[in-house]
Amino acid sequence: MTLQPLSARRYAVTVLAWLALWLVVAAAALVLGARVWVWESGPQLNDALRDALYGVATASVVGGALALAGLAFQALLRNPLASPYILGVSGGASLGVILSSLFVSVLVQPIFGFLGALVTVGTVYAIAQRRGRLEPYTLLLSGVILNAFYAAVIMLTMGLVRPETRGDIAYWMMGNIGRFDLQWGLVGVVAVLAVGAAVVFAFLAKGFNLIAVGEETAGTLGVRVERVRHVTFVVASLVTGAAVALTGPIGFVGLIVPHLLRMVVGPDHRRLVPASFFFGATFLVLANLATGLLEGAVAPFPPPPVGVLTAMCGGPFFVYLLRTRWRRTAEVQ
Repeated sequence: MTLQPLSARRYAVTVLAWLALWLVVAAAALVLGARVWVWESGPQLNDALRDALYGVATASVVGGALALAGLAFQALLRNPLASPYILGVSGGASLGVILSSLFVSVLVQPIFGFLGALVTVGTVYAIAQRRGRLEPYTLLLSGVILNAFYAAVIMLTMGLVRPETRGDIAYWMMGNIGRFDLQWGLVGVVAVLAVGAAVVFAFLAKGFNLIAVGEETAGTLGVRVERVRHVTFVVASLVTGAAVALTGPIGFVGLIVPHLLRMVVGPDHRRLVPASFFFGATFLVLANLATGLLEGAVAPFPPPPVGVLTAMCGGPFFVYLLRTRWRRTAEVQ
C-alpha cells in the first residue's frame, strides 16, 4: 500500500471540507425537520425547532461514533466486513443496556452498554484467532452466533416483563432517534466520547496503515500492535455502547460509511478517520431526515425507525461486499 505524504495544511483542509459538508446537511435537516413553513405561532415553532435540533444532534453523534467504530474494527481485524453490528458488538451493548434499565438504573446504561460491547469484542476475537491469525470466516460466524444468543436472551427478558415494557423494548431495538424523551445529557456524553475516539484513532492512523500490510511487518516497523489492539477495542466498544444506550442498535452505519469513503479518499487512515467521523454524522442525519419525510407518505402509520432504514440499505450492501471482496479478504488473512 503506497501512501502519499500528508502535510498539516492538507490534513486541516481535509478536516474542514468534511466538517463543511456536515454543517450544510445538518442545517438543511434542521430546517426541513422543523417544517418551518407550516408553523405560524411562536411556541409551536420553538417546539418544532427543539425537536429537530435534538434529532440532528443525536444522529450526528451516533453516526460519527458508529462509523469510527466500524472503521477501527475493519482496520484492526483487517476484514472489510467487520462492523459493530455484524460482529455482535451492538447486540452485546443492547443486552447490557436493557438489563441495566430493568434491574439496575437508567443512569448506568452507557456503562453496561460498554461492558456488553467489550465482552463481545473479546469473545469474537478469541474465537476467531488461530495460531496468531484471524480467520475471516470464523470471525463473521462468531458475530452471527453471538447476535443470535443475545437476541434469544433479549426475547427471554421481554417475555418476563410487563406487556407495556415489552413494547417499549421492541421499539427501542429498532433503533430510534428523537422518538423518546429528550436526553440532552446523554447526547453530550456520546458527543464527548465520539470526539475523543476520533482524536485517539487519528493518533493511531499510521499504525492502522501499517497493520493493514501485516501485523508482523507493523511490529518490525515499530508499531506496538498489542497496545494498538487493546486501545482500539476499548475505545470502539466504549463509543458503541454509549451510542446504543442513546438510540438503540442502529445497524450497518459502521459498514457502509468506511467503504464509501475508501472509494473517495483511498485506504489512508489518516484521511479516513476524520472523514468517517463527519460523513458518518452526515449519513445518519440524512437517514433520520428521510424517515421524518416519510411520515406524511405513510400516514396514518408512524414513520419507520431510522434503524430499519439503515438495515434495508445495509443488507444489500453487505451481500455485495460478501460476494466481491470475500476471496480477497480470505487471501490476505
